Amino acid sequence: MNDDFNLIRISDEMRAQLRGLAQQRAVSVSDIMQEALGEYLKTRETGINYVDVIQSIESALRGAGQFATSADPSGLVLFIKSPLRRVHRPELKYEVRIRHGDRSSVGRLNVVLRSHDMETIRSFAAFVDHWMALERNYLARNQTGQIVYWTDTDYFGRQIFCPTAGDGEQLIGEAISNYIHVFDELLKYYFANWSYGQSIEPLYLARLKAGKLTI
Repeated sequence: MNDDFNLIRISDEMRAQLRGLAQQRAVSVSDIMQEALGEYLKTRETGINYVDVIQSIESALRGAGQFATSADPSGLVLFIKSPLRRVHRPELKYEVRIRHGDRSSVGRLNVVLRSHDMETIRSFAAFVDHWMALERNYLARNQTGQIVYWTDTDYFGRQIFCPTAGDGEQLIGEAISNYIHVFDELLKYYFANWSYGQSIEPLYLARLKAGKLTI
């Protein structure tokens, strides 16, 4: 029985590109090919070019001026750094990973705090708890499914939803970049006012009403 997959023809130029990508990312050529075919089929199914989504997010965050970004479009990953003025110079890193699990989800957002200061770590954990409570109370009502989270004392991970069925790359990118911008803004506000017991709820609701939180 013939197997069509054994008859796939690849030019020498494409072979060289595949080997170069595989070496750069320390994976096999087979992994690169499977990922590329998966993204092609995903684009055919949804009509969305997820490389353009990554580029849209990066463009919007760079325009904000406070983020340093580094994209890996071939892997559908965007790395983001945000300055954080605290003792011991902690690092705040965001990571957007596009993985289309179902028709409503486009991937995952990871936020990592690097700090040796226990007060900063406790503040971050308290903020994440507060943030998730606000999302469950206000944002989850507008989602097509339950939001999935992954958390630790210095880590926040969250499933990313499409804002609206049929939205294009630009709108999805803007929605994700808006979410990151608001999370970053309110986290820094919380850090600055944590000892005073200031709530972020009024600010959260204002951003929600302004249409900045749609994923």
